[in-house]
Amino acid sequence: MLQEAIAKAEEATDAYSRVRLYWSVARLSDVQGRSAAALTYIRRAIALLDVTDDTLHLARAHLLAGSIMLSQGNTQGAARHYDLAERLYGPSAEPDDLAGLYTEQSKLAALRGDADEAIRRAEAAVEAASDEYLRERGSALWALADAKALKGDVDGANEAFRQATELLGEHGHRRDHIEAYRAWGKFLRRAGREEQALEVLERAADLGAEPASVEAHGYR
Repeated sequence: MLQEAIAKAEEATDAYSRVRLYWSVARLSDVQGRSAAALTYIRRAIALLDVTDDTLHLARAHLLAGSIMLSQGNTQGAARHYDLAERLYGPSAEPDDLAGLYTEQSKLAALRGDADEAIRRAEAAVEAASDEYLRERGSALWALADAKALKGDVDGANEAFRQATELLGEHGHRRDHIEAYRAWGKFLRRAGREEQALEVLERAADLGAEPASVEAHGYR
């Protein structure tokens, strides 16, 4: 249905309608693991937003593009998009947007092997999310868990994973909830906590076997 809508959108004159459709297909493609297609569509959205004064949604689009590139292992491309997003957000960014940006920057630092920077950014993301933006806080805690695992802080990472999965289960996207559990289980296995790892990985498998619900995504 989205593909049919996009075919019609190519003829539409309403730029924002086209942006919304491109954004939706980008998110859907990303969830399906089709990162190349996701990047193509978010780039189309960015191209349309570039000629508007909507810096907020342009910043969010760059953040999504960076996230997709990071999933491809393209740290240089991701960093470029994150820098653009940070500049576009400016000094008056909303806390949830800052939490999302800092979380992605923490993941980037972790992928580059910089545990200290990854922890610093993740802690800033947790602080920005506070107790108000619980989905963002869950994602930030997941990034913090990965960062602490990289640092070798087994107990700190374990506790961050516990909090992250709890929040993502209540407030996050289903895929993130499952993937956070899987990351937790793999971490525990690497840490030599085999019995606990098995329990966590079994929980991830149970969650993956549950029927999926449809999740709508806006400009995020």
